[in-house]
Amino acid sequence: MGALPVISPDVVLGGALALLSLLTYGICMVLVSVCVRNFRSEPGSLIAAAACIPAGIVISCLQLAFGEVQAGISVWAVVAFALAGIFSTYLGRWLVFKSIELNGPSGASALQSTSPLLTAVFAWVFLGEVIGWVGMLGITMAIVGLVSMSFGLQRRAATRPPVAAALSSGHSLVWASLLVGVGSSAAYSGSHIFRGSAVRIWNEPLLGATIGAGAALVALLLASRNKWPEYKQEVLANRKGAWQFAGIGVLQFLAQTLVIASMKYIPVSVAALVSMCTPLVVVPISYFILRNEERLNGVMFIGILITLCGTLTSLVFAGRP
Repeated sequence: MGALPVISPDVVLGGALALLSLLTYGICMVLVSVCVRNFRSEPGSLIAAAACIPAGIVISCLQLAFGEVQAGISVWAVVAFALAGIFSTYLGRWLVFKSIELNGPSGASALQSTSPLLTAVFAWVFLGEVIGWVGMLGITMAIVGLVSMSFGLQRRAATRPPVAAALSSGHSLVWASLLVGVGSSAAYSGSHIFRGSAVRIWNEPLLGATIGAGAALVALLLASRNKWPEYKQEVLANRKGAWQFAGIGVLQFLAQTLVIASMKYIPVSVAALVSMCTPLVVVPISYFILRNEERLNGVMFIGILITLCGTLTSLVFAGRP
């Protein structure tokens, strides 16, 4: 009993917020995997980002109506929240949507498994977070579990997405998936560092998420300005698909808010680890709702157990930031 650390209320609260974020992100990935079959991810990511703005404004106004803005607002906090939004919503989300098109929801979520480790390194360098060897062991175990799930994924050739089907060579698919996955991991790791730095100065996750969503939307609009007429035609031709991506954007805004709030109470690397373990949610949902079209097998379920053990270990032993 003496070897177990004392779990403070802050760690319990931070862990609960991160787990709720994980659940919301996992649901989003499954929904995206269904929506991209009838609506391309490029206009979908723009619509999802745009939907975050009204959602953030409404929720923030409700917060302001019943409470006060926390002290600590500064130029750096606002800039950091804005950069976090650009790194995650513009770079990270776009790459994740592409990864889902290539590999399906389970494969895409597993390919981001390097993000918690990158975040731990970045947090140590830029935020001065030091996690003990047991906490690092937990993070490593979780990553091993995620990689195991990735290796256990066996997609049916008949149900592969059009982009993946075009990559007839197995090596081409692996390299393309690796490039997209690592790029997404690096983008999300950078966003976690910016959010962790900002929320510890100005503890306003809702306003911070809204600022980030606004900055990301501006970046997306500027990057895709030459494709606006094309996107408009696609939206008019498939209004249902557009509304579906708008709903996904609202859910992603809530998930970002939850993970930002958790970084106030637990280390950034642990919050990132928990929120990025989306296969823990995606795999069961994919199995039952998508009727096991990805041929989930015993290796993936072993990976789930390893990931669960590693995640719980990191939460218990990492402590406060």
